Amino acid sequence: MLAFIGAFVLLAGCQTSSDEVSERTKDVGFIAEQPPEIQTAAAAKTAAPAENPINALKRDGIKPDTLSIPAIGVEAKVLHLGVTDNGEMDVPNTIDDVSWFEPGYKPGENGRAAIAGHVDGRNGPAIFWDLAKLEAGDEILIEGEKEQLRFNVYAMESVALDLADIDSIFGYRSTPELILITCSGDYNHDRGTREERLIVYAKLVSH
Repeated sequence: MLAFIGAFVLLAGCQTSSDEVSERTKDVGFIAEQPPEIQTAAAAKTAAPAENPINALKRDGIKPDTLSIPAIGVEAKVLHLGVTDNGEMDVPNTIDDVSWFEPGYKPGENGRAAIAGHVDGRNGPAIFWDLAKLEAGDEILIEGEKEQLRFNVYAMESVALDLADIDSIFGYRSTPELILITCSGDYNHDRGTREERLIVYAKLVSH
């Protein structure tokens, strides 16, 4: 299931060298608690501890068709993509679509389903331009196969490509979760991409 994970560090998500994305995502990081608090980005790695896998209720996920994030006005078609010929995690070739990593977990299935999108393009903002504005409790709606799933955001972090804890980010959970991924940080001209990835973590609350 997770053989693709090495491709995460080269995930595409931006096409320009504008410094604005870096400023918008600087020091991003929170984890929701009772009551919600703002903490450091590193705290997201230990957020929402999984239930005991022995007691986990098996759930069947859905193949997503559309993604909606009302808080930031996102409405997008969800493409189903996998891995490119050179081993990178594939992403849309347009700035208005997002992509579900099909070899991974399905939304609604136990585990973390991954959906990626661009933050900007050559001519300006892309579908996930405002992703860093999300707050704990914001809704993410996934529609597909005559069913709608509702997730609530509980954490966010911006992770350096070379320091990403892949097992933590994409690992199995005994409850359904969703992660949204886009570029953040400074643009690295040598690598042709930004130096960090912004990751939003959400948990299933209804279906």
